[in-house]
Amino acid sequence: MKRCKIRRLVPALVALAAFLWAAKSAHDSSMPEFRVYDGFWIMLGATVAVGLVAPVVWRWPRERSLLVVVVASIVGSVVPLVVSAFTHQLPIVARRRGSCMLAGADLVGPAVIVGFTCLWLAVRDEAERRPG
Repeated sequence: MKRCKIRRLVPALVALAAFLWAAKSAHDSSMPEFRVYDGFWIMLGATVAVGLVAPVVWRWPRERSLLVVVVASIVGSVVPLVVSAFTHQLPIVARRRGSCMLAGADLVGPAVIVGFTCLWLAVRDEAERRPG
């Protein structure tokens, strides 16, 4: 196997493992009897945010676009909790803390961020974007 394929395969496998970890954590910590699905909302928010910025930053240099994708995944994973806090008239910090303690946001959020970071590294190759 060529070296460049291995350089892309490793982050792809790490991204797959992170997304599987996030999905399993979101499933295990959801509470259907109370209609609490924070982990899945975090995953959806990060996916939408990265999906919105990915076409815009696709042609940017890899390092700059990676930073934007990481920030988008962080913001996208926080937005559902902020919206939920406003909807239920709760303080944002209390809503986030409750989600971390009860609904697994402390497991899902970082796993989704790592997953999108590694996925971007796997999809965007440094060599194919160099001029000349």
